[in-house]
Amino acid sequence: MEVRAIEDIAIGQDLTPHLRPLAAVLRDPALTSYCSACFSTLPAQPFPPSNPAFPQNPIHVPDDNPLTPLYCSLTCSSYDSPLHLSSGEAHLLQSPPSTWDDDSSDLRLSLRLLSIFQKLPKNHSFFPGFQSSMSSNQSLLVEGKKHHPFEEIDNVESPADYLLENYEFPQRIAGLMTNCEKLLAFEQNVNNPSENNENIRERIKEGANLIAKARRMCSEDDFVLGEMVLCLVLTNAVEVQVKRGISIGVAVYDTTFSWINHSCSPNASYRFLVGPEEDDDQSPLRITSSGKILNLCTEGIWKNGYGPRVVVRSIKDVKKGEEVTIAYTDLLQPKEMRQTELWSKYRFSCSCNRCDTFPTNYVDNALQISSSIILIDEEDINPDKVDKLMQSFDDAISDYLSSDDPISCCMKLENLLINAHLIEQKSPQNPKLHIFHHLFLNAYTMLASSYKVRANDLLALDYDVERRNLEAFNMHKTSIAYSLLLAGGAHHLFTFESALIATAANFWLNAGESILDFTRSPLWYSFLSPSPARMDFRSVLGKECDNCCLAINLEVEEMKRRLYNCIADLTPKVWSVLVSGSSFLKVIRNPVDFSWLTFQESCMFHDTFRSDDEECNEQVRVNLVLLGEHCLRYGSLLSSVCYGSSV
Repeated sequence: MEVRAIEDIAIGQDLTPHLRPLAAVLRDPALTSYCSACFSTLPAQPFPPSNPAFPQNPIHVPDDNPLTPLYCSLTCSSYDSPLHLSSGEAHLLQSPPSTWDDDSSDLRLSLRLLSIFQKLPKNHSFFPGFQSSMSSNQSLLVEGKKHHPFEEIDNVESPADYLLENYEFPQRIAGLMTNCEKLLAFEQNVNNPSENNENIRERIKEGANLIAKARRMCSEDDFVLGEMVLCLVLTNAVEVQVKRGISIGVAVYDTTFSWINHSCSPNASYRFLVGPEEDDDQSPLRITSSGKILNLCTEGIWKNGYGPRVVVRSIKDVKKGEEVTIAYTDLLQPKEMRQTELWSKYRFSCSCNRCDTFPTNYVDNALQISSSIILIDEEDINPDKVDKLMQSFDDAISDYLSSDDPISCCMKLENLLINAHLIEQKSPQNPKLHIFHHLFLNAYTMLASSYKVRANDLLALDYDVERRNLEAFNMHKTSIAYSLLLAGGAHHLFTFESALIATAANFWLNAGESILDFTRSPLWYSFLSPSPARMDFRSVLGKECDNCCLAINLEVEEMKRRLYNCIADLTPKVWSVLVSGSSFLKVIRNPVDFSWLTFQESCMFHDTFRSDDEECNEQVRVNLVLLGEHCLRYGSLLSSVCYGSSV
């Protein structure tokens, strides 16, 4: 299936109204922070699930069970609690599966969909011929194919085995692809023949059994249908993300959204709206399916769609009749990683223009090449050493995430950055990575976080205050330097691949916030020379920039050009101060203008950039304030294209 535009659509336009989900659930860690009905942030005293028989008498929530839905209001509790209790979700959460070490959200979402589908009136086309409260000795007709009942559970190892042996796999439920056959039948990944499909099959088998157990406790024992819906969830569920891409839940939407295909160079993105919906959205639907559209938007299903709304928006100009596409994976990954992830999750190989381009386009080349330039023949590069280097990066990041040791993380990653890049050309057996290689970008992200954590940890100590403050000040500088490098690198790639606009926007916003947070630190008054009076931030931020006037009331492209020109002008005035404590960052002559990355310099970096002025003075601080404000404005401008003016 595919979706196409019904009219010419300019960049930065909504293509759909607010689309409600068929069902949605929070991730396990988010259950204590967000409302399980509308996904808004919980108040200080949230509401527990309510008893459907006595709505004013809430159900007691055990203090030792954090996996219990909570709500922002009595209205949300009254609305969501019946489905939570009747679907079997409550039983699943009260008895966490010891053998299921993953997040339980996919299982809970499957349980909710099963309950919703089975309670719809007979005239709904979710399961043609399917009767509500079907017993195990009834047959089930899905997409016009008759299937035998799953009667004797003990005679087979699991529902998955029964599916493989007893009937053809249904392709769709409610118009949504199940992918049962591909997920369960060991179809080999043509891009990675060595991939072990057994793990995926075992995960589905395990999940289906747990769903069946939860539904048994609710007097439901349809194993076959449970496995099909779990496959549907694994194929169609989308991560519900809030500010800056933080994932808090998963949801399944109807065909209006779910039939939009993937591209690694998409022309559309999507955003989520959480919280109670105040007004009915009147935005038009500007896309249509090329296939037969099922009549899903009826009163019965609409009532079940309480939760995070999704809106599709153009990030490029879209012509009438042109296919509308979105991204199913992180676009700031090289082709091989994107293909592997798409196959692992959705069982297809992408053949979009970006993937099929030969030779590889600039962005993918930079994200994955094993040398800073193309001078070194691939035959001369030892692939084992490249793999070992990549594993070292992964190990350093994994160690930090698991052990929470920012000091070790900084040391390991910066040593790897230096050793992976500053290597003489005469030793081609040692791989060198481009500064935009995906491993480097991941390292910049982790280092920005790690140095900020280290700075905060030092400030919490209570000894040798002057030395501690100086170290914390320098680490905070290094943190924002990596944030700025990450934003500049993502923007550089964005200029070659406009689909990276959302990624670039997030990095610019993060950089701007980090810089402004740093300039507000009271530590400045300990190290500025000479010591100044306290800065009036409002007076600095209130001044209009002479070059761009902070780009107000201009056309979007002109606003982008002026804001970025100011960023490029301000950055060299502060960069040498920010990088003075980092050997690797001193190699980066300018983090937002990479014209210095010439043919020869990419090959060998024997000389690092030095500046005679590395003193923290009041003018540097003023320039940082202006730079941070411009980064925020620029990131907000890019975000408005992706997500609308509400951002």
